[in-house]
Amino acid sequence: MKQTIIYSLFLTFTANIALAQDPFSTQLDELIIEKSKISKQSKSQNTIVLNDSLIENTTGTFTDFLQKNTSIYFKENGYGMVSSPAFRGTTAQQTGVLWNGIKINSALLGQTDFNSTSFKEYDNIVVKPGGGSILYGSGAIGGTIHLNNTLTFNKATENEIQLNYGSFNTQGIHYKISTGTEQFAVNAHFGYNKSDNDYEWLGKDQKNINGQFYNTSLGFEVAYKINSKNTIELYSATYNDDRHFALITPYQTKTKYQNNYYRNLLKWHYKASDFLNTFYVAYIKEQYNYFDQLPTNSKSGGNATTWYLKNESFYNVTNKLKFSGFLEYQKTTGEGENSSLPFSTQEIFAVSILGNYDLSSKTGFEIGLKNEVAKDYQNPFLFSAGYYFNSEKYQLKINSSKNYRIPTFNDLYWQPGGNLNLKPETSVQFDINNNFNYKILNINISTYYTSIKNMIRWVPTNTGLWEANNVDEVYILGAELSLDVQKTWNNHTLGGRVNYAYTRSIDKKIEKQLIYTPLHKFTAQLNYKYKNFSVVPSFLYIGKIYTTSSNDKASAINAYGVFDIDFSHYFNFKDFPFTINFKIKNIANTAYTNMPQRMMPGRNYHIQIIKKF
Repeated sequence: MKQTIIYSLFLTFTANIALAQDPFSTQLDELIIEKSKISKQSKSQNTIVLNDSLIENTTGTFTDFLQKNTSIYFKENGYGMVSSPAFRGTTAQQTGVLWNGIKINSALLGQTDFNSTSFKEYDNIVVKPGGGSILYGSGAIGGTIHLNNTLTFNKATENEIQLNYGSFNTQGIHYKISTGTEQFAVNAHFGYNKSDNDYEWLGKDQKNINGQFYNTSLGFEVAYKINSKNTIELYSATYNDDRHFALITPYQTKTKYQNNYYRNLLKWHYKASDFLNTFYVAYIKEQYNYFDQLPTNSKSGGNATTWYLKNESFYNVTNKLKFSGFLEYQKTTGEGENSSLPFSTQEIFAVSILGNYDLSSKTGFEIGLKNEVAKDYQNPFLFSAGYYFNSEKYQLKINSSKNYRIPTFNDLYWQPGGNLNLKPETSVQFDINNNFNYKILNINISTYYTSIKNMIRWVPTNTGLWEANNVDEVYILGAELSLDVQKTWNNHTLGGRVNYAYTRSIDKKIEKQLIYTPLHKFTAQLNYKYKNFSVVPSFLYIGKIYTTSSNDKASAINAYGVFDIDFSHYFNFKDFPFTINFKIKNIANTAYTNMPQRMMPGRNYHIQIIKKF
């Protein structure tokens, strides 16, 4: 292990050696965009940016938001219940989620529950399909989702408050403030959501029982410019929820789940001509309680605390050649309460390096390497390679990489069943992205192939107990199409957006589609705006989903389509301008489910008021 660390240190400091040998030949941009230079490495991969206006006008859960605006498929145990993504045919643990640059997937479970994640406080959300373990670490096999806050100096004070109310006694309030001076930039935000979630099950004589939930979030971000070379940023967020689990029959025992997290992140940015350095220190605490016999106080739970240190270095060797180096250290401790998770510690050290070379003003290539060391398992050596071509009307991006996912805390240490002999899941992926831009029309066509080995599953053993093991191998073939068009004339604007994803995610041993992975997903939105009024009809189609490994048709969930429509009007009153959104969801009152016996809501209505001052 000592030799590996020395070897890794040698790699990461290659960029710094180059810094000492070459004179600075170019000047970097202002600090406000320097931070994004490192995060925008990997030019050979596509990114999808969901901006603040899209976030602002959305009501409902984070799952609603991503389900409608991306090709990612989400499985929900009923509306507002546990939500798991299948990004490019992968599992929930193989989607990386990053908060302002650091990974926040649960240390205990390895995944993010998107119905237990607030999203209104972010200034933009970036979706990056494809493997990204070189840059983003464990779990970035199917893709990554980046939750970003933006801090701006010299910004006039802006306040925004949103109030919403809808069917099933659904209520929400969100408040944001942002301001800045020459030296300070400050954001603060608060959110509260609540719903009785007691909708009728269409076609059945039953309501959604025990489905109520509420959640609150609170956070702030502060940046302080020490001088022209140094800036410090502090990010802090806290979240808690109380979510009952809906019953399939009225005779089941009622249960609920409480989830809390605290995140604190300190960044120090340093720039010197062609050299940039960002140092991260993060402290994350997650904790849950599961109440198994309501209304009694019988419960079990667990918690995990993570310290995370990271250093990013970015160096312009010449106008054409750029290097980035990354050093990371993570220590997680966790234990259960009235559960079978003993006190355990996980430590990971990683080093990676990424280089870009521009062959011309339009084209170039990049190569990345990563090595990671952990005390309880052997991690693979990772690589990435890509080619990019950019012109005004056409972009080509080709990328290949080896990626991985480490065993979770529960996979390793839960007793009985935790397995210290587990190997990380590994994958090799190859994807080609074609982007066409022609006046009012943008088209993206992506095709990809992914092969995954050593997938971790909890399977029964000869003793009758369940144990974590490396059992599955999977290959995934897929294609994605997105199309955006917008035309403006006089006071009219007409736009449209279409996303289609074709995903064959196959278990190699039995040559069957993975469960809860639709072969087809399609979304479409039209947007018509006249002066201060707009209307946005949208459609979501999910193809047939298998719920058994044998792809038994009798237990499959049929394909379904759901129509929504949003109306919006900006009232330009002199002393009190504001916006009202009125939304009708599932306007055709379609009966559908994406888990067996877990009915989703029929037609429902929501109204939202947005006031900025």
